[in-house]
Amino acid sequence: MIINKTTKILALGTAASLSCITAQAADKELLDILLQNGSIDQSQYSKLLKKETISKKDVNDIKIKLNNKGLQIATADNQFKMKIGGRLHADATFHSGDNNLKNTKEGRATNGTEIRRGRLYLKGVMWEDFKYMSEFDFADNGVSVKDLFVTYTGLDWLEITAGHQKQAISMELQESSNDIMFTERSLINTITGHAFDRAIGLNLKSKGKDWSAQIGAYGESVSPSDVQGDEGWGVSARATYAPINTKNQVVHLGAYGGYRETSDDNDILNEGKNTELKYETTHMSNLYLTNTEDILNTNNLTMAGLEAAYMQGPFSIQGEYAYSWLERDGAPNLDFNAFYVQTGWTLTGESRSYKGSDGEFKRLKPAKNFTLNNDGGWGALELAARYDQADMNSGNLNAGSEKAVTVALNWYLNENVRLMADYRRAFDVDARAAFVDEDKSDLESIDTFTLRGQWAF
Repeated sequence: MIINKTTKILALGTAASLSCITAQAADKELLDILLQNGSIDQSQYSKLLKKETISKKDVNDIKIKLNNKGLQIATADNQFKMKIGGRLHADATFHSGDNNLKNTKEGRATNGTEIRRGRLYLKGVMWEDFKYMSEFDFADNGVSVKDLFVTYTGLDWLEITAGHQKQAISMELQESSNDIMFTERSLINTITGHAFDRAIGLNLKSKGKDWSAQIGAYGESVSPSDVQGDEGWGVSARATYAPINTKNQVVHLGAYGGYRETSDDNDILNEGKNTELKYETTHMSNLYLTNTEDILNTNNLTMAGLEAAYMQGPFSIQGEYAYSWLERDGAPNLDFNAFYVQTGWTLTGESRSYKGSDGEFKRLKPAKNFTLNNDGGWGALELAARYDQADMNSGNLNAGSEKAVTVALNWYLNENVRLMADYRRAFDVDARAAFVDEDKSDLESIDTFTLRGQWAF
């Protein structure tokens, strides 16, 4: 009788302990024993180990933290998380050498100041397996949607993202404007940015510490569409691999490809805009040295590209090449190409941050933040240079071609604030007749100077 009571008490105690462990993960040593005895498997062990004991912290408690990552709010069991952040890019730009251009809307560059980007975002986690992201831009005194999607992460080998997002294309396009070494992306963006920037779609991604592979199908962006008939659609894919991926050394290889079908209007690729591939010297300049203007009777556009990067300590080099084919009805097909090579050197010795699971570089983090206190530092200084070119002339289409060299000096006061100074010279410009005087069919060069103050968290 005593034995039976004792057995029942032990059984009840064991059940209560297991229940407590399931809810709380109270004792790591006990979990280790249960795992060794086969009472729980590795997946259960990992989940239980993450949970906190109710005696220490109630699951309804809210954790609030404010640091260089923004305002972060989370429940004690980490089932729900939310982070609020933003960015501000304030630019001043000036052009030289554009006096030979016609004094028209398509002629001389606009110089001045602007808020290039002014964004707020809200992102986080729901029920541990669902991540969400909402980001809106208030630049140009208007509101535009950037990211607006949800990602399911409950599978170890696959992430599923649905909503308005960047399409799976191009290392430079994937990298955040907070992190790139120059105020403007390279001339390769002439053929990647318009057709393969953000759009509403479904993306599948598999990744590891040193690699990533993703493919997606997309419609058009959230911009209102005035097309008659069906909108356009597209697919794109990108794969990256870093055979060397350490804190101080990186070798990155990648490839991508995309296809976009135009809308029923036969001249719409994305964002409710016509099939117009162009590059603006700065966001506010209104100067497009290369511009296909509206390409009528377009059926589809196909693009393929290669990318590579190497980093050794404070030195890095990165490049891409992209080629696109544009198919038309009743007119010759067209092809365009562009590439860039850029290098960076951190004068203060820090290495750039690289994330192999995304196949891209993140922002530089200074070893010592700038402060005027005696025990402080001067932040990080970065010198960067880039050569890029694009050829948008094809068949009977004279959309222009140009080459450019850009030199940049960036001062990272801390992880959240940096000052940028860019000098860009466009040369060997095959200028379009639309904005060049008759006696200046070819421009010698056009210089652009840009200063930026940036904070982001």
